[in-house]
Amino acid sequence: MGLLTDPKRQKKIVDVISKYNNILCVLCYLCGVVGFMALAYQPFNGATYFSENALLPGLVTNEFYAEINMNALAAELKQEFNKDKRKVPREWIYNHFREIGLDTYIQNYSIKYPLDIAKGQNIPGQNVYGILRAKRSASTEAVVMLTPLRPKDSDLASTTGGIVLMMAMAQYFRRQTYWSKDIIFLVSDHEQIGLQAWLDGYHDIKSEYIVPSDVMGRSGAIQAAINLEIPDGNIRYFDVKIEGMNGQLPNLDLFNLVIRICNQERVDVTLHRNNDPMDPQSLEGYLQSVQTMLEMMWSHAAGTPSGNHGLFHKYHIEAVTLQGIRRKHSNYAFPLERTGRILEGIFRSLNNLLERFHQSFFFYILPGTRNYISIGMYMPPFGLICAAGLIKAIAIWVTLKKDVEDSEEKEKKSEEEEEKGEETEKGDKEAEALEKEVEELRKAVLEEEGEEEASSEGLISIMPVILISVMMGVFSYTGPDLITMSAPPFRIKMEDNISFGLMALYTASLMVPRLISRKQPGASKKLIFDWRLLKCVTLLFQSLVLFSISLMNISLAFFLAVVLIPITVVVQPTKRRLVLWAQKGILLLVSPAVLLFIASVITSYGGKNKDFLDLLGNAWSFMKTNMFLTIIDKYFFGSWMFSLFSFLMLPNWLMFWCIVHCHID
Repeated sequence: MGLLTDPKRQKKIVDVISKYNNILCVLCYLCGVVGFMALAYQPFNGATYFSENALLPGLVTNEFYAEINMNALAAELKQEFNKDKRKVPREWIYNHFREIGLDTYIQNYSIKYPLDIAKGQNIPGQNVYGILRAKRSASTEAVVMLTPLRPKDSDLASTTGGIVLMMAMAQYFRRQTYWSKDIIFLVSDHEQIGLQAWLDGYHDIKSEYIVPSDVMGRSGAIQAAINLEIPDGNIRYFDVKIEGMNGQLPNLDLFNLVIRICNQERVDVTLHRNNDPMDPQSLEGYLQSVQTMLEMMWSHAAGTPSGNHGLFHKYHIEAVTLQGIRRKHSNYAFPLERTGRILEGIFRSLNNLLERFHQSFFFYILPGTRNYISIGMYMPPFGLICAAGLIKAIAIWVTLKKDVEDSEEKEKKSEEEEEKGEETEKGDKEAEALEKEVEELRKAVLEEEGEEEASSEGLISIMPVILISVMMGVFSYTGPDLITMSAPPFRIKMEDNISFGLMALYTASLMVPRLISRKQPGASKKLIFDWRLLKCVTLLFQSLVLFSISLMNISLAFFLAVVLIPITVVVQPTKRRLVLWAQKGILLLVSPAVLLFIASVITSYGGKNKDFLDLLGNAWSFMKTNMFLTIIDKYFFGSWMFSLFSFLMLPNWLMFWCIVHCHID
């Protein structure tokens, strides 16, 4: 520490950074990326373990067997669905909960879509839930088992197996006497909207767009939730979903609990449908771990829940989704009875909890189901990637400081020379008069030059660029409201109207450099400002944004840093036309709109595409839909993804776009 506080040592460090900043930037970036990817290798990450010993996973023998005729329940439910493919059998579920002996309720709610999508109409919905009261406590704590209620003609996978299993588990749990927590069985309508209505009603939260009725039956504080997405049969394995809203993740102990119980029942369990490698320390095993890690990060970076469980996290309720994957042509499949034993083991472990989940990790990356990368492991390499931008900002700041010091020294030397000249020419009156005239002319010229320099240097010169960039971000954020006001006369789909309107706004933002350019005397319009100071400020702002995002969603911060930093560090004004146009093209590739399209292409690549043009078409449709849904999520669920790109990413990119267009002599 003494070496770092020494002023001479600090000056040497700054000089080294200034002199070798390009080499240091490249080394930090490469070391950070390589180090981050190396964390998927098993010796460099940690094996999962339980921090909460009270869970006691797998300690008891699961006793759920085929005591309940689930085939009869499945046939009865199928018959209810066949009555009307568009409707869901809420009454049938309600009556069965009542027959089992649960405190059963129906919650009504209405949906008011933002941006006048439904033309002011309120869409009704209903949730059905039953509460199994614990016999050994006073209903102060609860756990939730839920499943979405999907009509038969839904594009999503059927969840009839989950409904049947929930009925069987409720009937089995009802006969047990060891429960110390209430168990809530919830069947939600309209996917995540219905669940949000139930959560808002349960916690007495008011919303402008989802208006729930009062929840008549309540229990205590919810400790955990398990969401079931299970088809009606032929299940080959389970896939565990963990990603929540805005990149939140459940406590790692809950994920470990699900994996442990599935392994105990000898049921295959995957993460993003990827199995753990047989030999993790081999090259093939490492590549498989990297694939799992990147797929988990890709889903995490989207900031949207991968299942209904994702809405519980903002209420500090740990939740995961257990999705049953079935294969039509598979020689191996297990019945729903085994899934029942898995759920029994999970809920009996949750029943042992003495307090809320607070130990273990909430910030992590998973390269497999049995290994994890904690925040203490992935932040150092991520910090190295961001350090490249900080080093470049320091180097630019040192250069600016040296220029100021050099100009001050020149002024002092000129003043000393003037004083000496005045002493030697005191006796000559004519020379004195001539000297005064020259001095007046020189001062007038210096004043004019000083005004021009002041207009092209300093903080004042970059303020118009910063302000117009922030204003474009505000226009982007308020754009959907303004765009939808003009939608009725054009008779365009709301999804197309918003997406085309935002694309037009992003295209118009390319003209910002011309908008703030000034006409020079005897020349055309030129964009002149202190580009080095603006680049220093923008690099610092970019690093601050990336570090802030990494504290909530490391996956999004990592992908943005890997793409943005090598480009933003390099770009600067130049007189070479070829280099200038190359920089403009590269900057366009990392603009928010183009990045969204590239992400859509990558996501659509695994789907069914006839050729490359078909892939681009599917990616465009996917981007429009997801852009629209992201805006809707902002109103319904409090998603900050659209706000992040509007207020942070777009202004940051526009500042670099103006730097490239800056005129230099």
